Amino acid sequence: MKTFILCHADADGICSGAIALSKFPGAEVFFTKPVSLLADLKDVQADRIVITDIAITKRDAREILALLKEKARRAEIYYFDHHPLPNNISEEELKRTVKWFHKLKVSASEIIYQHFRDEIPRERVWPAIYGAIADYTENTPFVQTVLKNWERRALYFEVSTLVLGTKVEEFTSYDIKRDLVKLLARGGNPSDLYGLVNAAKAAVTLEFELYRDVKKQAKVKGNIAWVENLHTFGFRGAAALFSATVRRVPVGFCVHARKGHLDITIRTRDYSIQLNKIAEKIAEKVGGSGGGLPEAAGARIPEGKLEDFIQGFNEFLKGYRGKPPSFSQ
Repeated sequence: MKTFILCHADADGICSGAIALSKFPGAEVFFTKPVSLLADLKDVQADRIVITDIAITKRDAREILALLKEKARRAEIYYFDHHPLPNNISEEELKRTVKWFHKLKVSASEIIYQHFRDEIPRERVWPAIYGAIADYTENTPFVQTVLKNWERRALYFEVSTLVLGTKVEEFTSYDIKRDLVKLLARGGNPSDLYGLVNAAKAAVTLEFELYRDVKKQAKVKGNIAWVENLHTFGFRGAAALFSATVRRVPVGFCVHARKGHLDITIRTRDYSIQLNKIAEKIAEKVGGSGGGLPEAAGARIPEGKLEDFIQGFNEFLKGYRGKPPSFSQ
């Protein structure tokens, strides 16, 4: 039975993909992302498809649902996710179409582990923990309970190695990340991958250097600060957050020009702001797409639309009265 795993290429995606591979040894592993899911899913020909940690964008939601219905006639489809759904698709529709497992404020790694836990080795809880910590969702009752079974300092070392090491260019390729999925699926740990620990240490150094660069280059308008086209592409989240921090505003962007479009990584210092909802609405208005999590979102918009996107975001934040942590905190 041919099995195909589609997962995100961040730490939660790698870890949830590893749990899927532990359940379905021999499966092919393919990395995708929300804006590419529709196109990538069209190419998948398999008897079983496992999708994990991939948000459904509002732009593609109806086409994705139709494609899932078509493929479900010939294949068993599992879908594990923790991102908010856009308002043009419902939980009920997805449950009628595929084996749909969805919960907010937990990691995809926790969701898929909880489903398969009785069918895989007990130690696969490690990647479930790594994915949760990496996605800042370790405060769930499940993760807090299982952490008590292990030496948590070792686990935090491993997840730091995974998250930081894969920011360094040598370890950003899909081939390397696929090796990590396979390693974790057979019971290994991130630090077992040769060179990844040293890469993680190098990433820490680069991140402090990045902070200094952002401090010099960040622009600000209203409640938004941003940097553009920094050389440290693997540190987009940190660059966005540092932009907000150094300019003392609630929201930061890291903008990268790609062929024909702009990729925008968005972070906030105030978790009461629903970044994903704002990103989705404003990106749609300027001809792009956006979404993600409330505290960590992203958008892809056409070239030449950055000023409109920033203006639209600021309009949503008009009258903002929150008080993000001060610079010294």
